[in-house]
Amino acid sequence: MSCIIIGASHAGVQAAANLRRQGYAGKVTLISADNVLPYQRPPLSKAFLQNVLPEQKLWLRPDTFYQQKDIDLMLGKRVTNIDRDQRTVSLDDMQCLSYDKLIIATGASIRRLTVPGSDLSGVHYLRDYQDTIGIRDSLKHANNVVVIGGGYIGLEVAASLQKLGKNVTLLLKHDRPLSHITSNVVSDYLTQRHTTHGVNIQLNVVVTEIIGVDKVLAVETQNGQRYQADMVIAGIGVVPEQQLAEQCGLEVNNGIRVNEYMQTSDHNIFAIGDCSSFYHPVYQKQLRIESVQNATDQAKTASTAICGQFVPYSATAWFWSDQYDDKLQTAGLSEGYDEIVIRQETEKSLAVFYLAQNQLIAVDTINQPKSFMISRKYIHNLPKVNKIILADKNQDLNSAFTEIAGV
Repeated sequence: MSCIIIGASHAGVQAAANLRRQGYAGKVTLISADNVLPYQRPPLSKAFLQNVLPEQKLWLRPDTFYQQKDIDLMLGKRVTNIDRDQRTVSLDDMQCLSYDKLIIATGASIRRLTVPGSDLSGVHYLRDYQDTIGIRDSLKHANNVVVIGGGYIGLEVAASLQKLGKNVTLLLKHDRPLSHITSNVVSDYLTQRHTTHGVNIQLNVVVTEIIGVDKVLAVETQNGQRYQADMVIAGIGVVPEQQLAEQCGLEVNNGIRVNEYMQTSDHNIFAIGDCSSFYHPVYQKQLRIESVQNATDQAKTASTAICGQFVPYSATAWFWSDQYDDKLQTAGLSEGYDEIVIRQETEKSLAVFYLAQNQLIAVDTINQPKSFMISRKYIHNLPKVNKIILADKNQDLNSAFTEIAGV
């Protein structure tokens, strides 16, 4: 009896740990393409980039954990092929390993710039440990940095670089940051905070070329503007790592399709984390979610199924982002909202509740941890709420969650 896990980020490590916690007695092999111990990803664009987080605190588990739990951790190895008939995986060093159950936790890979000059020295991306190390080393010789992209990574990197004293220009393709996942209210708050800290935010700009000879010198946009740059960091999204699944004939569609137990179209193979596409019973649609919470919760679902207990996955999605001294926390998915309710407790404390037909479907909070925790507790049931109480900072937020729609 053996289980192989491909990918050793949050999902893969959690799956291995859960298998042992639930009494799985077979061989557990955890394969990582990285040459370092499995690590947390959120700090890569924040504390670790700022060099204020010691490396040993980046690791998900200490080296001794894998030995104590009898988990065979293989570092610096890549799986090149999955043979479903023989139940084997082939590695890039010519090894061939057998499995009874297989978990694919390969995550996602970065989208790369395709404009002229995107291969110049000084153009960086941030997805893994080595990316952050490379950026930190290059920052020693860079003062003007252009960050491309207005998602979480772009905003977090811009904030980190500003804290390091760099001149930061943030180029956004859209008319506001986080435009695809949040409201104007939250976007406006974040824009104001970055601008106040000295970040030069340019909206509705499309990068057409990276200027330079041997290394980057500037970034040119569609409107003819040039922005001086000693370094460029692009955070323009990711795509699911599903090639191995495609090659062995598993069903894929913006991720590896799985059922409620994280089983793929081959029920001996599971897929979890950023690479998996699953049907969510609450939102009643197919989703692929990029978050630590989703990765670790799906790992629990898969490992529980492998151990013989099938518990459907239905966890509420939640996310967070740290920028300057602001903590943005989100619970639920706001897509499809038809109304928002704002709870403003202080100038730097904000909650935006997203409703669809009077039901709460999501909440964004900035420096309102209590509002986040209360909302997260209720939101799984898409509750109807009292909107007057929801907006009143002087009333207990718990009392807003009633069975009767608010007025």
